[in-house]
Amino acid sequence: MKLILVPSMHIDQAWSEGASCLADACAASGGEITADQLKLILSRGERTLVRMDVEDSPVGWGVIRVDQLPNLRVLHICEMSATGAQFEQFFTELKTLAKAFGCSRIRCAAKPAQARLYRMKCGFTPIYETLEVSL
Repeated sequence: MKLILVPSMHIDQAWSEGASCLADACAASGGEITADQLKLILSRGERTLVRMDVEDSPVGWGVIRVDQLPNLRVLHICEMSATGAQFEQFFTELKTLAKAFGCSRIRCAAKPAQARLYRMKCGFTPIYETLEVSL
């Protein structure tokens, strides 16, 4: 199992090879981002596309960004689609990647059911809760 960073110049190719499945993750975002917008952001290099491989075949895709906060550097998992791929098996690789980027933390946003899974499978702990009201 390994994580492959996809260079921004290869986003269109990756999209045709299966990264387009990230549209499902975008749909679950509650309107924050569309699949077309995500593809554009990736092609501009504003976020990084990661391919999850088993035996050199993609089994999932993710999008990450690095946030430099005043007191720490965080690798943030933005979108992920790994249906049936047991994403937690890639978590050791993700931690190695985060350290290579100089990060001391990994964060993600999740709905309650996902958050429970991430806590159980990967050891995530809540930091704060994000709430919203429409205007």
